[in-house]
Amino acid sequence: MFAFVETPKKKRPKRPDSEPSIFQLFWIGLCLILGFLIAVLPFGAYLPVSISVWALVILFLPLLFMGIYLIKKYGYMILISVFLSLVGGGISILFLGDYIGYMTRITAVTDINPEEAVKYSQYKFIFLKNYKILKEEGGSFQAPLTVRSRGASKYYGPVIQFQFAPIRSSFAPEKDLSLYAVCMANLGSFCSFSDSGTGGNVLHESIWDSEKRNAKGNIPKEGSIFLVWKPWGEMEIRRKGIWSLGSVLVVLLIWAGFCFGKKIFQMKAQDII
Repeated sequence: MFAFVETPKKKRPKRPDSEPSIFQLFWIGLCLILGFLIAVLPFGAYLPVSISVWALVILFLPLLFMGIYLIKKYGYMILISVFLSLVGGGISILFLGDYIGYMTRITAVTDINPEEAVKYSQYKFIFLKNYKILKEEGGSFQAPLTVRSRGASKYYGPVIQFQFAPIRSSFAPEKDLSLYAVCMANLGSFCSFSDSGTGGNVLHESIWDSEKRNAKGNIPKEGSIFLVWKPWGEMEIRRKGIWSLGSVLVVLLIWAGFCFGKKIFQMKAQDII
């Protein structure tokens, strides 16, 4: 009985009728990599990483389907550029978006007095001048960081050690500005506010609505502005931006190596035959 059962043949995608040009394949892959990098750049510049990662995953799915469609014309080689696009998109969200936003001053403001910080609280980065951090008037507590909020539901991460200190103007240190420097560390360790820094990320996610443990000092009011203090200030953003541009160049060189390396291999194989 089993001898009469015919095993169906597996359908495989048809190979392209003619071998695509290496230069054409390279430019198509280059457009995919740079196009996806530019598409996710605004998410990295304006939104926090917790939201940008979801945008990266959602936008990558249409790109993946496009790559599968292009297999018919350009072969499986095009899928390498698709996955390199994912790497480039990750670089864009994690580092390049912040650098572009800082350089264009779209998401960052620099050299402002502490009294002006309230006017720029919607920005992603604030860097100050003529300021003073009152470390002796600061405090600390332990609480889980709010990872994501969806309606009335909030999702928390691991418990972290928070330290905070009020920021005042050098000209009027007695005036309360409801402006604080914040740093975070693992439980059992401590962080400090580096004198080489001048500001950092504006903390838009609320961390004060969760249960606090081992609180010390006066807990800041909810309406205050909190800057996640960067040890190296603006230099840290510039350095990460340069490294991200270099990483993107490496991704493009890898894609070029795959394309033209294949051409060189084919030429050598023809010479041997």
